[in-house]
Amino acid sequence: MKNKLLVGISALLVLVMAFGVFTLNAPNNISMADVNDTNTRLVTVNGEGKIVVTPDLAYIDLGVQTKNADASIAQQENAKLMTEVIKAIKAAGIDADDIKTTGYNLYQTYDYSADKQSDPYYVASNIVNVKIKDISKVGTIIDAASNAGANNVNNIRFTVSDDSQYYQEALKLAMTNAKGKATAIMSTFNKTPDMPYSVSEVSYGGTMYYDYSPAKALSESAVSTPIESGEITITANVSVGYDY
Repeated sequence: MKNKLLVGISALLVLVMAFGVFTLNAPNNISMADVNDTNTRLVTVNGEGKIVVTPDLAYIDLGVQTKNADASIAQQENAKLMTEVIKAIKAAGIDADDIKTTGYNLYQTYDYSADKQSDPYYVASNIVNVKIKDISKVGTIIDAASNAGANNVNNIRFTVSDDSQYYQEALKLAMTNAKGKATAIMSTFNKTPDMPYSVSEVSYGGTMYYDYSPAKALSESAVSTPIESGEITITANVSVGYDY
């Protein structure tokens, strides 16, 4: 009985192996050409969309630089002036959370005149970045900081608090621009663009900052420093492929 059972199992194994060999040698009906059509003809164009908006937010760097032959004195004078500058900024309506230190340096240097070198002295520098939510106050903030002792005013940046909505609109314009280009190209061989075959977003955000360095910021004038925010252009770019 055992011998008959072993013979039966052996025969079954032979049949399974034979079927496996047959399957491996059988033609495969799935090909890469079926998955990825290498014969697809494409027209690929780039599209650009722009939205011009009025900024509602500004950032500005304000700093104090002091010099002295004694490093500790240079530091002390700097700390005293920067304390007054920050106090003046807050008095002008800026919240403490919107004032952030972005740089502090203390280094030794020399002055050079012709072939003569001055005695060494130390330079202490402290810079804060100020977020201004009411951009009409930018000139006022500059004046307040300057009058309190700030002697380093630069890198004003105007932007919008949330540019995502504008950027999405710019993306729509970019797609329209791309389709217009594809229509012009494909019309030369009597074709029209339909559903895009591929779309790639080339840009990843959009605000272009308008930089301004006010030379008048250091003058002690009764007239507020004039700062014009201008407009901001938010740009989106896409690459679109149309098959035909």
